[in-house]
Amino acid sequence: MEKEIKRFDIGSVAKVFFFIGLILGLLVGMVFAIIFVIAGLFAFEPQSYATLPFTFSTAFALIGVIAFPIMYGVVFTIYGIIFAGFYNIISKSVGGIKADFIE
Repeated sequence: MEKEIKRFDIGSVAKVFFFIGLILGLLVGMVFAIIFVIAGLFAFEPQSYATLPFTFSTAFALIGVIAFPIMYGVVFTIYGIIFAGFYNIISKSVGGIKADFIE
């Protein structure tokens, strides 16, 4: 059975894009944190690094894990709103996406 998606609810699309952005931001933030912690290990001698309680690389790693999910979530939400809005406008004149479903 063929059905057509005529419009998207902007709020639900924004919510889904927000959570996708949070997950991707957390993954990117963890990679960012690992890179900065490893870079911090090579910036100092390992013995002196163990005695430093809080270094700049550790601060950047912590900022990455906190800031990246927030930034990605906000940016993806904006993209989701723009996408859903454009789709709703264009689908009125061109038609929606057609998909086949099994009943």
